[in-house]
Amino acid sequence: MGWAEGAPHNDPAVSRILAIAWKDLRSTMRNVPALAMMLVAPLALAALLGFAFGGGQSFSISATKVAVANADTGTAGVAENAGNVVVGVMKSPDLRDIITVGDKPSAAAARTSVDDGKSTTAVIIPADLSAAIFATSPTAPMAVVELYENPTQEIGGAITESIVGQALLGFNGARAAALAASGLATANGDGERAGKLAQQAAETYMRDGGAAAAVSVAQRAPRLPGGESTKDVGVTGTILAGMMIFFMFFGANNVARTIIDEDRAGTLPRLFTTPTSRHTILGGKYSSVFVTVTVQAVILLVAGRLIFSIDWGRLDAVAALTLVAAAVASGLALLVISLVRTPAQAGAIGAGVYLVLALVGGNFTGTAAAGGTYAQIQKLTPNGWLLQGWDAVMRGGGLADIGLNLLVPLLFAVAFFAVAALRFRKRYA
Repeated sequence: MGWAEGAPHNDPAVSRILAIAWKDLRSTMRNVPALAMMLVAPLALAALLGFAFGGGQSFSISATKVAVANADTGTAGVAENAGNVVVGVMKSPDLRDIITVGDKPSAAAARTSVDDGKSTTAVIIPADLSAAIFATSPTAPMAVVELYENPTQEIGGAITESIVGQALLGFNGARAAALAASGLATANGDGERAGKLAQQAAETYMRDGGAAAAVSVAQRAPRLPGGESTKDVGVTGTILAGMMIFFMFFGANNVARTIIDEDRAGTLPRLFTTPTSRHTILGGKYSSVFVTVTVQAVILLVAGRLIFSIDWGRLDAVAALTLVAAAVASGLALLVISLVRTPAQAGAIGAGVYLVLALVGGNFTGTAAAGGTYAQIQKLTPNGWLLQGWDAVMRGGGLADIGLNLLVPLLFAVAFFAVAALRFRKRYA
């Protein structure tokens, strides 16, 4: 009766489980199309999407090209030129990865650069900018800095507007300092010095950075529950984690379909008539699926490290997530197979179930952190918990940070296997 009938009845259950698992594993290794889908497809998709959104690094955009026409002529008695300060801020080394500035001789030339597509935005500084800032009268005319933007380049325009707007906020502070100094001098009856003090106050404020001189910005990453700072997660790693779990579902389904093949061939019902218990037979099937998808995940993890330089995180946490993901994929595959009768049904229903889980759980966005309602919806699926666990581990977390991300999917896996066992018992009673 084939591979199972030759086993002596007094063999330990573990030996029989291993024999069943080994037989199915050999069958899987001979299925080249299935192996290609399990291994090549997730790597190819992760590579394509990762390179499209910035390669192995974080999401990035190219520097915004800005044309600047500075017509500011300054003002008498003040060394500082407000127009030059704006240009200096935009050309700051700290902003070189965000904007690149090109000087233009006139406002018309700056606008033409945008119209021709050579620049995203034009910044046109008026001739009276310094005069407006250093004026001693509250009723002095207002100067207007013009932003001429390509309407199709919304991100670049917003970046330029933010930078220029921040510089103008500092100028408003200088203006306020000038008026305050002028008011104090006038109130003390020293009208002659009022104008000079106002200009000096404004110039000092602008040169020293005003209120910003007493304030610094410290950049830090979000922290894990344990308190340690998180690491940046590359795009390709983010996507490959989601694709790996998604294709583990399909890989498990391909291996579990041997149950249907043997059922249609008549070998599985005859096997159930032998002294080998149903639990042992089902355990062997489960083991073959579990080992297959575990090996699949390990290959993908190693390939991701070697090909894309992905830092998956701490070995113990990575191993735990991999084994739990394999348990979930195996249990779900057996559950799906227990509900169908033909290979066609297994393919159609299985694909539908896995696709819905992927959409709800977030497999197509990988470990990209989700917030709000969607983050809670993700937790309705085992893969959603796993992906959130992968996000924590890839950011430097350990086992202590992903306890629930391991426990909840494991409970899903046990439930899947238990229901599948009941279904098979009823079918072959």
